[in-house]
Amino acid sequence: MKYLKITNKGEIDWRLISLLGGTTKRENSAAIGRYGSGLKYVLAFLLRENLAFKIFSGIKEVVVSVDTESIRGEEFDIICIDGHRTSITTKMGPDFQTWHCVRELWSNAIDEGENSWSIGSEVSPVAGMTHWYIQLDKQIQEVIKDWDKYFIHHQKPLWGNEYYKIYPGGQSLRIYKSGVLVHEDTSKPALFAYDSMLAEINELREFKGSQSCAVVHALSESNEDVAKYFFENIKENMYEGDMDWNWFVGSWSEDWKNVLGDAKLIYPKAMDDIKSKGITLDEVKLIVVPQCVYKELTKFFPGIGALKAADKSSQFYENYDEKLEFRVKQCLAILETCEYVMHPELEFRYGFFEDKGTMARVNLDEKIVYISQTMLNKSLFDITAMLIEENEHFNTGLTDESRAFQQHWINLYTKELLTRHEVEV
Repeated sequence: MKYLKITNKGEIDWRLISLLGGTTKRENSAAIGRYGSGLKYVLAFLLRENLAFKIFSGIKEVVVSVDTESIRGEEFDIICIDGHRTSITTKMGPDFQTWHCVRELWSNAIDEGENSWSIGSEVSPVAGMTHWYIQLDKQIQEVIKDWDKYFIHHQKPLWGNEYYKIYPGGQSLRIYKSGVLVHEDTSKPALFAYDSMLAEINELREFKGSQSCAVVHALSESNEDVAKYFFENIKENMYEGDMDWNWFVGSWSEDWKNVLGDAKLIYPKAMDDIKSKGITLDEVKLIVVPQCVYKELTKFFPGIGALKAADKSSQFYENYDEKLEFRVKQCLAILETCEYVMHPELEFRYGFFEDKGTMARVNLDEKIVYISQTMLNKSLFDITAMLIEENEHFNTGLTDESRAFQQHWINLYTKELLTRHEVEV
């Protein structure tokens, strides 16, 4: 008979197999088997599926048998180990699958160390080691065929540190704990597969954390190799291109900024909007990423986006226009003649807003007035009025919608009216 053989260092204590909750790894957060139930599920599954198996603690075989007992008219096969009855029946873990069985044995072997697996018919236990031999039937063969899906240990990561490893992805999002699959989301493809050493799992080895949390934390700590692969391959239909990034408050590795060099990020809708205005983009210097990615990275790395943040709600694509600049200078001369003082630190930039209805915005921190090229079609009066409005926003720090800004204009008008008529109040 051929077997799947799984071994690890140390000789297993049969009491840990028979004792519910029996585990010595409870405090090891990186361990996969921490609940003391995995091997009990394995025994119940193997006996229930009539799969032949052998267990050796060193060179001594751990003999597993069943003792049938009728309780309230129902037959229970109670598992016995070395002739000692346990409290485990073969009904334990009714939803346990074949790959879960292999996962438990392989995970336990990983936790113990010096783990290996092989296929063969020879039963050759060794002192100081634990050996499991499982009958190689069709269902076990199916698990072995997909071994690299369930277990990622032998694959080379793109990047890794003591907490995370990142691997090339596939047709689903896969999250691993210490190399063992604990979560799969098949709703869309993922750019990467993620291995988190400290992933939280339940007793069934199912991931119980936030998948986007695990993904972003791994990405944010990664290196230039990952960032380069990300920028070259990310699409909106991938998990990473459509997930919620807004909650993340950590920091990103500077490698993400470094890999961009002189290139700028832009997202598809903004690119299409700009092109629709007849603007020719230098696409060689642009990297197109999903909008959620754009917002996340430009938040932490100001200046890497092709769009400027005119204010908290307005994105602006800078596109110099000589004609518009000339008209603005005309209006500035008009204001100077009227002895209206523009703040000397203000600068002007020309281009297009993401919001087509926005004509101008002043960025208080940058001391820049962003002006839409649609102002080129406006009269000198309208441009002059716009300059005054943005200047007053800058002087007061007040927004359009505020009652205080309305009152500011009323006061300004009233003061000018009284001054012109030399009226004191």
